[in-house]
Amino acid sequence: MDYTLAVYKSPEYENLSYSLALERLLDMGYPAEIASMKFDPDFPSRGLFLDKVLGNFLKIDRYGYILRCVHGRRVLNSNEIEQLYPPMQVHHDEIGKRFYLLNTLFNVVDACLFADLVDHFESKTQQQARQTPAEETDEPLLHGETFDISYSNLFQDVRSAVDFIHQQGMLKTRTMEDLERYIERDDRTAKLFDRLRKNGKKVFLMTNSGYKYTDKVMSYLVHGMLPEYENWKDYFDYIIVGAKKPLFFSEGTTLREVDLKTGSLKIGQIHELKEGHVYNGGSMRKLGEITGCTGPDVLYVGDHIFADIITSKKRHGWRNLLVVRELETEVNTWIAQQDTYNHLRNLEYIRAELYRGLDADSTEPPNIDALTSHMDSTIDKLSFAYNRYFGSLFQDGSKHSFFGMQVQRYADLYTSDCRNLLNYPMFYYFASWPSSLPHHLLGVDDIPSLPQ
Repeated sequence: MDYTLAVYKSPEYENLSYSLALERLLDMGYPAEIASMKFDPDFPSRGLFLDKVLGNFLKIDRYGYILRCVHGRRVLNSNEIEQLYPPMQVHHDEIGKRFYLLNTLFNVVDACLFADLVDHFESKTQQQARQTPAEETDEPLLHGETFDISYSNLFQDVRSAVDFIHQQGMLKTRTMEDLERYIERDDRTAKLFDRLRKNGKKVFLMTNSGYKYTDKVMSYLVHGMLPEYENWKDYFDYIIVGAKKPLFFSEGTTLREVDLKTGSLKIGQIHELKEGHVYNGGSMRKLGEITGCTGPDVLYVGDHIFADIITSKKRHGWRNLLVVRELETEVNTWIAQQDTYNHLRNLEYIRAELYRGLDADSTEPPNIDALTSHMDSTIDKLSFAYNRYFGSLFQDGSKHSFFGMQVQRYADLYTSDCRNLLNYPMFYYFASWPSSLPHHLLGVDDIPSLPQ
């Protein structure tokens, strides 16, 4: 539901999350001087890795090679990156341990808050980030008059503060107090559900949010939109709250019915999911047994690349539609920067041509230093058009980012808004664009020429 049906307004929602997390850090003993910090919507991006040891944000490509590195708000150059990470690569077995993946839109608050704290404490102590190679095991510390803290412990506190405002209901409570301020309302939401149902589709809602919040938000989103639906629950065949994804896609939890009057959970065996009723927990296996909907018969719409898309696809084979809220901005920037991108492709073509005719007997490599420098500046120009710290969510120059690789590999479909399905008939067959491996282009006369 969150960031899929309930589209949170940016930066209003992030401002709220940031301020509440900051209040929690103050309660945890952080100095009062950090209270003036504010969320910066131009800084954070998801799809990044945080090196918890050195406190750096890393953007990597599909093979784990480091594309960009930012410490606080300072962008590190290639020489600095190579000093810190001699292989210039994030090893796969360290992902989830030393390197934390910031994979959701909720994580942009974590990223901004952590970067602000790093800049604040380093500026207070006039401390520079220690140039420590990634292989060394000792952790550098942030030093202050009354504290010493490692970057990993600092991030642990940030994560603890953000988790606290979610788990204790503070963020949801403040959101429910002013839904219009924090959540977009779009009449196409009700229209989409109506079209699906009238075309014989079973529609289900599954969310990690509890019943109280789900009821409030869904009522705000669709109540009164279409006269034939008296209640938001009438739009759905099955409703599951408190799903605890990604646990839902493995062993799951006990499936229990929600008492709609009290919000408490009933005890008893459940053998069918009734329309108008709401259920809590459960598992994908249990859902499939009760409804008979399994595998590719299900199109699951979600925004979390791991908890929604990868897990449901790898474990159970559901078809999926990934909602990437940043996609509209990405596409608009891509269109506006076509001249820059075409120039980069031309430079790559020139580099390839400089090696034409050389073989194992060649002894002198071509001098491409000036060309490489020009390519780097072109890539920077292209990247800065998206985000001046991290560039595009999906790529860096002509290289796919780690996030872009995940989308390409695991998402059957992706879009900026699930309501875009209304632009297609409900029986539409989506197929990927035909693609070829490089060797398939050999001997083909009609290879598209490079743009000039």
